[in-house]
Amino acid sequence: MCSRDFQMGRPAWFAVCATLLVWGWSGGVGAQEAGEPQQESQGAIQEVVVTAERRESNLQDTPIALSVMDANVLANRGITDLEGVVKATPSMSFTPYNPSSNTLALFMRGSGVQDPGQITIDTAVGLYQDGFYISRAQLVTFDLADIERVEVLRGPQGTLYGRNTTGGAVNLISKKPTGEFGFKQELGFGSSGRIRSLSVLDLPKWGGLSAKFSFIRRKQDGYVENLGPSHDFGEDDQTAGRVALRWDTGGPFTADYFYERGDLNSTPAYYTNDTLVGLIPGYSDRGRPEDRSYRAIDLPESKGRFEGHGLTLSWNVNDALTLKSLTGYRDINTIYFQDYAEAFFVGFRSQDNIHSHQFSQELQAVGSMLDDRVKYVAGLYYFEEAGWHFQNTVITNALPGSSPLLLNKDRFVSMESKSRAFYTQLTWTPPILDDQLELTFGGRYTKDERAATRTLLTTFFGFPIAQEPAPGLINSNNVESSRFNPSFTANYHWTDDVNTYLRVATGYKAGGSSESVDVGMFGLTFKPEDVKVYELGLKSYLFDRRVRLNAALFNSEYEDMQLFFPTNPGDLSVLLAVNAGKASIRGLELEALWQPMQDLSFTVNYTYLDPKYDEVLAPAGTIFDPAVNPASPYQVGQNVKNLFSFGYAPENSVDAGAKWTFLKFGNGDLTASLDYRWQDRTFHTGGAGPAVPNYLLASRPAFGLLDGRLSWQMDFANDHQLRVDFWGKNLADKAWPLYVVASGSPVPVQDPLSGAVTPPGFSFQPIAWAERRSYGVNFVYQF
Repeated sequence: MCSRDFQMGRPAWFAVCATLLVWGWSGGVGAQEAGEPQQESQGAIQEVVVTAERRESNLQDTPIALSVMDANVLANRGITDLEGVVKATPSMSFTPYNPSSNTLALFMRGSGVQDPGQITIDTAVGLYQDGFYISRAQLVTFDLADIERVEVLRGPQGTLYGRNTTGGAVNLISKKPTGEFGFKQELGFGSSGRIRSLSVLDLPKWGGLSAKFSFIRRKQDGYVENLGPSHDFGEDDQTAGRVALRWDTGGPFTADYFYERGDLNSTPAYYTNDTLVGLIPGYSDRGRPEDRSYRAIDLPESKGRFEGHGLTLSWNVNDALTLKSLTGYRDINTIYFQDYAEAFFVGFRSQDNIHSHQFSQELQAVGSMLDDRVKYVAGLYYFEEAGWHFQNTVITNALPGSSPLLLNKDRFVSMESKSRAFYTQLTWTPPILDDQLELTFGGRYTKDERAATRTLLTTFFGFPIAQEPAPGLINSNNVESSRFNPSFTANYHWTDDVNTYLRVATGYKAGGSSESVDVGMFGLTFKPEDVKVYELGLKSYLFDRRVRLNAALFNSEYEDMQLFFPTNPGDLSVLLAVNAGKASIRGLELEALWQPMQDLSFTVNYTYLDPKYDEVLAPAGTIFDPAVNPASPYQVGQNVKNLFSFGYAPENSVDAGAKWTFLKFGNGDLTASLDYRWQDRTFHTGGAGPAVPNYLLASRPAFGLLDGRLSWQMDFANDHQLRVDFWGKNLADKAWPLYVVASGSPVPVQDPLSGAVTPPGFSFQPIAWAERRSYGVNFVYQF
């Protein structure tokens, strides 16, 4: 039956066939009954320990769609930041925020937020560092200087991780102090002036105190030259340090504390528009082959600083109960600049300044009872954040012969939010079926509060045309909501090496408001976006643990989706966020590792996504409303789902790799590795459905990139090690768009001043091109 040809459009058929084959293998080659001692052959794939469920467990025994990259995997792939993690995870998509390379718009399983620059809006992919939530997308490109592993939890994690994890969660887990003297030095050089230096010092334990210090310095020149004396586009400059302390006297009490501080300076990507070729003298649409801007641009360096504290106290009350306290604080302050170099047919410059500080306190109880038949996690959680965002944009005329234009917009938004939650999850192994069945029940209750205030001034040639506050206009808002998020998982161990699970989970993205709404509309808010997922998963070892095959088949159902709609026919950048959508995202995820021998391995990770809007209701007060836009052919409340497409949800994504240690000599070896990443066409604009003319202009075409690495590693006496890596990224030197901005509207728009009607559709496509081929060498010495 399974000999039938597999087609990309039939992922469910493939999943059924794969599952049947696994069941066949589990009953044959290398199979063991559940409970039998595991005999690992030489070169077998090793177990991976994770803490995704707030307690230590093996990756294969954890009934969650979960990807793990430990320190060796990160080093072998040259991954040094969150962007590298996302690129290696097919279920995730990203793009740097238009005006800031240090701000990432993250998506997982098609769920995310397209405008992470607004502090009144939360993300849908939770980012955690050592158990502490990072609320803002700004400055998340920090170097992963001393990471033990990265865990990527796919799908809603509303029970254990709480709000803003409708897409999933990413855990960054740092290495703890060892209590023994040790030192590590990395030094790397590469194209575009790349320099990266990492120093890590572990000190011997003194009494019960262990300490570790790390310092990172990295720098990269821009890859698009600015013809003026200012900064180039695409620069990166980071300096950061971290202190980690651990108190452990061998008793039941331990304490872990870290303090970190970093400066992340950068410049944004360079935007071009091929429509302008010939309209502006000397205009180049891609900066190639010269790799330079078409004119001199005043581009200041964007600067950012973060500071964080984390204190984790743990008390092992007895063998069956551990109590924990996690106290965290994080502060960010960043200012970033962008000049779009006429890519939008006008001179368009922006400046943003964002400041945010957050505090969290979590109490956990992790334990077991009834002879380990019941394992549980329970906790109390408190979170608060306060911050502000100032934005200035200046728009001028750009095209020869165009009318004079000087528009200045100043906007200041302040925000405060609080969240309180109680959660519990327990796993029960009933005394039936030879203890091969596990049932997990969980639930979390959360109450959120958020308040925001805005001041705004827009001038035209210096004359005010819009202002807040003003008599009769609302310039503040408040959102309160509560949610209960249950979950259920049934996990069955067919053998020690094969288990399947059925998971039903829920989550939500918090409510808020849009910073960019028109004058007098800031009082409008949106409520939380909810999701429920049904997931069938497989985790398996095959052929004496030389193959690891994991799969997840899922269907995510969204309610009250938070969608953005233009409200001003004369300025389509003025957007209102509304709960106006229902949707479903079906998908398949496969992760395969084949290790035929100890020195050779192959990996294939694949994700298929089939997103579909079930309903998008045209909201009042937007360009879909004939009262606002007389040219609109639609009525308020009408289903306009065909005018929308899912952003950042490519149909097929693949990450494949091979690693071969092909030469061993004395105390050293040589290893070669190749990694290939493919991603289908991806839409970067939501209001670009198949019914909109030229809707493909709102998408990034499919692309594939090949990376390679050659590593020479030597072991010396007393555990001293030396490693040298020669690496290259985008070896084929392909030009590919990093981000695409489509200009246009899904409906006809009538200008409120002239009465002229612009037909629907997209007319041009500003593009930020990614860096081409890069290469370098990296040295690591440690003991």
